[in-house]
Amino acid sequence: MVATAVEGPGRGVRRGLPPGPRAPAIVQTLVWAVAPTWLMDRCARRLGSTFTVTFAPSGIKLVMVSDPEAVRAVFTAPAEVAPSGAGASPVAPVMGPSSVVVLTGPEHMRQRKLLLPPFHGERMREYEDVIVKATRNDMASWPLGTPMRLQERTRKITLEVILRAVFGVQDERMGPLKQAIGDLLRPTHTVAMLRFALRRPTGARPTGAIGEALARLDGLIYEEIGRRRAQRDLDGRTDILSLLLQARDEDGEGMTDEELRDELVTLLLAGHETTATSVAWALERLVRHPAKLRRLMAEIDGGETAGEAYMTAVINETLRVRPVVPLVVRLLKEELQVGEYRLPAGTRVVPAIYLANRNPRVYEGPGEFRPERFLEKGPETFSWIPFGGGIRRCIGASFAMQEMKLILRTVLSELEPSLPGGAIGRRWRHGEWNRRRAITLVPSAGARVVWRRRPVKA
Repeated sequence: MVATAVEGPGRGVRRGLPPGPRAPAIVQTLVWAVAPTWLMDRCARRLGSTFTVTFAPSGIKLVMVSDPEAVRAVFTAPAEVAPSGAGASPVAPVMGPSSVVVLTGPEHMRQRKLLLPPFHGERMREYEDVIVKATRNDMASWPLGTPMRLQERTRKITLEVILRAVFGVQDERMGPLKQAIGDLLRPTHTVAMLRFALRRPTGARPTGAIGEALARLDGLIYEEIGRRRAQRDLDGRTDILSLLLQARDEDGEGMTDEELRDELVTLLLAGHETTATSVAWALERLVRHPAKLRRLMAEIDGGETAGEAYMTAVINETLRVRPVVPLVVRLLKEELQVGEYRLPAGTRVVPAIYLANRNPRVYEGPGEFRPERFLEKGPETFSWIPFGGGIRRCIGASFAMQEMKLILRTVLSELEPSLPGGAIGRRWRHGEWNRRRAITLVPSAGARVVWRRRPVKA
């Protein structure tokens, strides 16, 4: 469908889909698979802040928007007009039909209300010791003086946190769950998961190795839910699974085992890889900006008296310039005015997180790492969207921010990172590029750093 201008009172409003790359759909798909940020950057430069990308062989079209007003139009549209497109995504069967990410309408709001309490307020403090302990335990095995792929370590830390804080699993139950999760998220599955994600949705679960790994994880999760339901001390437990077992909706109904399974898998997939990658990106940026690293370490050394203004700015800037998830999708049920386009029902309209966070109309030097830009004022709602927006903003955003702060504070209070020397350092001197890992963007070399122990404070 070609966009056409509307004459008369609506002059200037275009109907239909905006233009996209001239390359065939199969070429767009291949480029998207291996270099998504390159494709988005190129399209934004050539076509502007609104454009259409077409995938083959499904024929699916994504209308990407990044102007703040266009993003606002999508995120503030009524839920019945622009519901989440996750339910129509091929990855929906992985999370399950009861996932808060997949559900829309009243069902989504019910699940959201049941999930929110454990992630806000005083409950957050219950997990601080878990995060710090998991970080220190892993740090004990970090090599000093030699290059290390940091992302591999941060993934271990955040997995430990998820299993303890969310699942409430004790040491003797850790092994099988870690194995099952590792099998599901194995890097060799990235191509298969991407191929599964790009096909036209059928509602069927993935098959092959991914399907088998998901089935093993499901079995362990249902077993854990059954064990927890049989316990009589739920009132005294603080893990999120135990809290969800006690949660009740307005009709006094709790979650079924199937609903719990879907939410736990969602929390695992949405909160494990993303937070680990964001911490790795933060340190990947900091080692290439030594003055900013020193400023952050000075704030950490100052303790409570120094506050955490710069820490917050560093994290906000990392999430802006290196968002882990590049986009979110809304599937229009009715026509919607988005910027200068009146998009028809059935359109998959995509607030492009990566592009919105780098909009040159909003940010000076959009590709540069400048935490200072967030010291005077915080991020703007529709031009800083690493957690999505509107009524579907990520439930775990506060938890993720707290986890990132605690991991960075714990690590940098004892160790100091630097850029590797030699050929490795020269190759990545200017920074690691975005590499696709399933649906996330990760540091291409795993965020390589060299650690040395900081001098003991007098």
